[in-house]
Amino acid sequence: MAKQWIDDNMLFASRHAVTNVHCPLELRANFRPVQVHGRTIPDTSDANCRQDVKLVLGPEQSSLLAGIGVAGAHYSGAMFPMAIVSACGLVRQRPQQRLVAANRDSLSIATRAKMVTETPKFEDHLRSTAVAFGNSPLLVLPNGATIDLATGYIPLLVNFTHEDKAAKGLRKRTANDKPQHPVYFSAIELVRDHQVLLLSGNSGSGKTTFGKYLCFGLATEKFNKARLVPRNDFGAILAEVWNARSVIPCYLEVNSLVQLRDVVDRSVPNLVEEARVELVIVIDVTLRVEDEVSALLTSLIDRVRGNNHAKIVLLGDTRASQCWKLPANVARYDLLPLLESQRRQALSHLLGIEESQVNIAIGQAAGNPAIFALSAEAGSYGNESIDSLEAWLSRHASGEEEMSKLVAQAFNQFQGSSSLPIPTWRVSSNDLPLAACSKAVQRLLAARQLAQTFPNIAVDLYHEDPYTWEPVIYSLLERLAQSVQRDTVIEGLVEGSSPSFERGALLVASSGILLPADIKSRIKATMLQIIRQAALPPAERRSAGRILSQLDDPRRLEELVEVKAGTSTLGCDMYTNSRPTGLITVGSYRIGVYPVVNRDYIQFVEETGRSWRSAEGRTEGRRNLPVTDVTWHDARAYCSWVTHRWQKAGKIQQDEHVRLPTEIEWERASRGDSRETRNDDPIWPWGSVWGDDTANFEETGFNEPCAVGLFPSGRSPYGCYDMTGQVWEWCSTLWGEDMSTPSFQYPYRSDDGREDEKAPDNIRRVLRGGCFSSGRLKVTSAYRGSLEPTGFWRGNGFRVVVARNED
Repeated sequence: MAKQWIDDNMLFASRHAVTNVHCPLELRANFRPVQVHGRTIPDTSDANCRQDVKLVLGPEQSSLLAGIGVAGAHYSGAMFPMAIVSACGLVRQRPQQRLVAANRDSLSIATRAKMVTETPKFEDHLRSTAVAFGNSPLLVLPNGATIDLATGYIPLLVNFTHEDKAAKGLRKRTANDKPQHPVYFSAIELVRDHQVLLLSGNSGSGKTTFGKYLCFGLATEKFNKARLVPRNDFGAILAEVWNARSVIPCYLEVNSLVQLRDVVDRSVPNLVEEARVELVIVIDVTLRVEDEVSALLTSLIDRVRGNNHAKIVLLGDTRASQCWKLPANVARYDLLPLLESQRRQALSHLLGIEESQVNIAIGQAAGNPAIFALSAEAGSYGNESIDSLEAWLSRHASGEEEMSKLVAQAFNQFQGSSSLPIPTWRVSSNDLPLAACSKAVQRLLAARQLAQTFPNIAVDLYHEDPYTWEPVIYSLLERLAQSVQRDTVIEGLVEGSSPSFERGALLVASSGILLPADIKSRIKATMLQIIRQAALPPAERRSAGRILSQLDDPRRLEELVEVKAGTSTLGCDMYTNSRPTGLITVGSYRIGVYPVVNRDYIQFVEETGRSWRSAEGRTEGRRNLPVTDVTWHDARAYCSWVTHRWQKAGKIQQDEHVRLPTEIEWERASRGDSRETRNDDPIWPWGSVWGDDTANFEETGFNEPCAVGLFPSGRSPYGCYDMTGQVWEWCSTLWGEDMSTPSFQYPYRSDDGREDEKAPDNIRRVLRGGCFSSGRLKVTSAYRGSLEPTGFWRGNGFRVVVARNED
């Protein structure tokens, strides 16, 4: 039994799997260097497998190890090979007395990997560890029954649709088309389809659960059998299947830079080298140190590239991972909340009732997997996370005093290593209930504790570590709804100009609280500052853009810039369809500083009654996003409408009109007036060398449009925003019928029929600029794309040109 325990807790047992093994041994050992009974044992990497360490073990515990034939075991004050200590690596954790990995900041994962891979059965170790994940407790039902991972896992979906994938997401439209609901891929399918994948999600989104279920499913070949998975709440159900046989899964949780360095430098290379079959390595990263994490992960990906038998799945927090700068070949997607139909289906199966009878854990908040588990155990509807928490607490505490102790215990564990003088509540060290082991639930409990004790401490906690405390503050503000203390907390979050106060303003604005006019005005000014200065990461600027839209974005989003007549180099020799490069003279015109945005297109639709297929374009948080899901004909109709509107308002002259740009007008506005005729390199608005933080494109990871103007460093020489990525932009110019080879080639000629407005719809029109899902070489100033004029998609938009009527 003891030997099996040792075997089952080798390197590749995860922290949570180890936690579920309650062994009678209490091994106390620290590493790098090891200090035992005052004696320091130096660590020199591989020597870890040879050095002996004295452990604090009683005679009974020593005999257990001696009984399994551990070399060097003695009875009192036993000496054990470091390999055994490293393999087990366990210590009592205060205050929970759970067995977890010892001193995670300094454990040598690579040493354990080397020790295991040197045995002929290392693949069996990996498989058996992954199989054991299936027995991990996942959630508790209202009747107290514990459901394990293998039984209760609900397939997670990602923000990538079948429409996005099909024909590059471009589709034709007919007069009878109706709005189509997105049909999402599952996370399992994206792992199947990519060699390197980053999946991100907020706290409680199920990242770790997914990683372990992925390993379990591969080890048991569970994915070989098709499973029907709901893909939206409108009836779309598709089979999920992955014919993955003899795949070795490995789950690694990385909590420190030391561990990440070991993973990158030794563990993963050793695994890839030793593996004889396909390998899927799941790396669950909980770090926030942006630059070094980015560099290490990039190094890891470079090491794996070329080894077709190895897949890497990175799991990261949304906010942290969107700051990671990773190679272009990394596919990046977000995990989606659980669908209501998924939750009904799961609880119907677990409770033995009809789906229509399920009345718990189907509210909006319960879309988060952690809150789903909380609501299911509490028997709560799950519309508000706080209500679910209170219902759950009432099941685990007989009175307010016991409830307060439970909450204080969770708070003590959550606040951890804060340097602030936070009060410590004396509470029992018993284990927390299963649901409270989730960080998402711990944050709810921490907010409850702060609300009942010292809410003003929350502001200092937030400014010390916004990343950790942001979710707690969200919940705290909700709890303080009827308290004057909430105003104090809000002012403490937004009063200031440093990045932490900018983030505080983002937090307050995103909370949905009804704010007084002065706070709204301050937040609005802060959102503008965030966008214009672009000092915060793109993900936070995206949030600022959404908030600014809700607060009525004051920017002049219909602004035009003049491009004077002149001769410029257009084309690019690196693209077959953009050759040859040459000097072309272009007349004067004015072009939109931004693509046309939803708020302006909504006016057009409301006044004209024109059909618009966009599912989300009318929402308040998307009014300053580029209009999408428009055909070439829609764009031209808008131009005609806005011509009369602007003439009436005096914005343009009576002898001027609004139209789509020709592709050379678009290209000149994007790349400027360089006259260099040799051009073998890609050209972006800022030059021929790629610049970071310049565009919403594939590597940004949004996988959707964002508010316009969030990337000022990507502006064109004429001051135009978002000509790189964001959305493909319609041009007036014809392409031809063949998607791959244009009938109208470069160099551009205005007299060869390519500007025929009345050409039939089977002849494609030019698209320029790439979109949010395009790679670097498509979001250039010279790359030419195309689509039938009746096509539309969530990645297609347009900007306008103003020209004289004779043009």
